[in-house]
Amino acid sequence: MQKKGSSDLVWQNWHVCVKSGIFTVRDLRSILVSFAYELKVAPENRYLCILVDSKFTSARLESELHAFKSIISPQMAEQIDLTLFNQDEGFIHFPDRCNVPQDLLREFIYEQLALTGKHSPGATRSAVLNLMALQWLTRGAPQTTEALCRASGASYPTVFNTIKRLESENLIIRQSDRRVSLKRFPENLWRRWVVDGETRKSIRFKDLSGQARTPEDLAERLKNLNLTNVAIGGVIGAKHYYPKLDITGSPRLDLVVHGGIKSNLEFIKKMDPALGELNGLVEPANVVVHFLPRADSLFISDSKGFLLADPIECLANLYQGGLDHQANDMLSALTIDHERM
Repeated sequence: MQKKGSSDLVWQNWHVCVKSGIFTVRDLRSILVSFAYELKVAPENRYLCILVDSKFTSARLESELHAFKSIISPQMAEQIDLTLFNQDEGFIHFPDRCNVPQDLLREFIYEQLALTGKHSPGATRSAVLNLMALQWLTRGAPQTTEALCRASGASYPTVFNTIKRLESENLIIRQSDRRVSLKRFPENLWRRWVVDGETRKSIRFKDLSGQARTPEDLAERLKNLNLTNVAIGGVIGAKHYYPKLDITGSPRLDLVVHGGIKSNLEFIKKMDPALGELNGLVEPANVVVHFLPRADSLFISDSKGFLLADPIECLANLYQGGLDHQANDMLSALTIDHERM
């Protein structure tokens, strides 16, 4: 693959550019006219423009392209094409005569979007890192960028930049088919992005009756609600993955909601009407709700019917709850177990 400057991909005789924010016929026609001028200089080339997240429909795009080709030579008409790409759906319209590999085009598209800072809202890089760390821990198969996007819910630029950052830290293994995996648990980067990151949101609750229930009792009450989008994390969840966790009882109940900060939390009152939201960070909480905005929750059910968050999420809850000693022990044990496998 060769690049001409920072805006064109050159593959064989194809010259490909990526354009976002193209919403008017005038802008579209300007692109087509520029291709025609390029062909006057280099008649052996073929040109493709990829319109990203455009408001043009496939039908309107075909209509405009057909109208333009009707006023240029048949030879030139065969050498100019347009395609539509949506960050959530992929290629919506793709010309049959274009033989540039689509996986190469996707990589180029998101590289260009990353360079311009244009991306769709979604999960953060910490969500991508958590997913890759979990993949490493469970010895899961290497993943493509597309698969990481689907599982994390993050935009392609977010996943692309996360992988590039991990690669700069010598943490990435690349397969010949473009799939990637971690070489080792990225402890330092994970602590900065996940544990200490400001993007991680939580809501804290305290018992207002003066007769607080134990975290274990609250966990039983949660189980009886039969929710599929709320899992137990923190100490209780961590003990499932690391039974030797050095703590007697849980100081609070950590819950993980599959969704964003605006998720419905009415289940808290159903679990215990005495729980009220805390505004400060100093006063101890009885329940802390964390949010997991990625596409796949990866929750599991244990033998007692409790829904549990994944081990990486439970580990993050321990650190955020100030249980650094216990979290360090758990991380060390999980890492050693992984290396023995």
